[in-house]
Amino acid sequence: MMMDLMQEHDDVVREHERECDMNYRSLVLHTNESPDPVLCKELEEEKSRRVSYFLGSLALFVILGLGGLVMVLPYEGSDPKQPPLGGQLR
Repeated sequence: MMMDLMQEHDDVVREHERECDMNYRSLVLHTNESPDPVLCKELEEEKSRRVSYFLGSLALFVILGLGGLVMVLPYEGSDPKQPPLGGQLR
């Protein structure tokens, strides 16, 4: 899922570059036409939305991973049957 979100963001960034970046348009596409300001604004908004989705899913992934680790790892006093540290039995 995260790879798909990252790929969608990259696609929007490339489209924004292709449609709105004058340096890219002149060097790669060999055109000097001015970009459509409405399309550029829409692409900028879409780019912001996609990065928000990606960062939100990344944060959720990290939080769920840490929560799972906390659930799995033992904590002090969780098992009274374990011997004391250092291997000393009394």
